[in-house]
Amino acid sequence: MSKSPERVLAGGTDAGAGVRGAIDALVLGALVDLFQAYGVAMAPLPRIAASRAPALPELSATIAFTRAGAAPGRLSLSAPAAVLDLTRNGAETQRTDWTRELTNQLMGRIKNRLLHFSVRVEVAHLVAVDSKQLALQLERAPNARVYAGRTLRGEVVVTLIGLPEESELSYVGGSAQPAEGDLLLF
Repeated sequence: MSKSPERVLAGGTDAGAGVRGAIDALVLGALVDLFQAYGVAMAPLPRIAASRAPALPELSATIAFTRAGAAPGRLSLSAPAAVLDLTRNGAETQRTDWTRELTNQLMGRIKNRLLHFSVRVEVAHLVAVDSKQLALQLERAPNARVYAGRTLRGEVVVTLIGLPEESELSYVGGSAQPAEGDLLLF
């Protein structure tokens, strides 16, 4: 993350936005909850303009997704090794595998939260990527949403391409879906 005192914020300026800030709150809430589930405190930061995207931490993974009537999308999660080590709690999992797992879990949390707005997302392939290559791809994606959360060991960066605009959302209420972490007995 850049150390400059000013943060260029991104946000919708459309006066007709149906649920202003819903996507930002949904994504940042899912990110904070994910890391909290592993005992890592995180402070969400305001969404950052794609043109001012921060330097990405060393470990990154992306997951592709689709939704009806829209171009394919992609979510990426980038985190410093020190933050990932806190979440692994001594497990022998390799960092790249764990980065992919956290990316998958984040996508699942976002997918579940989008159901409250009748947005159905189908998850596709998940891959670990080089952070430098991901940064180059983001430079060519001006419509990317860039989020960050600060921990004591560094910042975690999430990028999203392909989610609906707030003006497309319509809250339909809670669903009968279980919450993250609920035990399901068959």
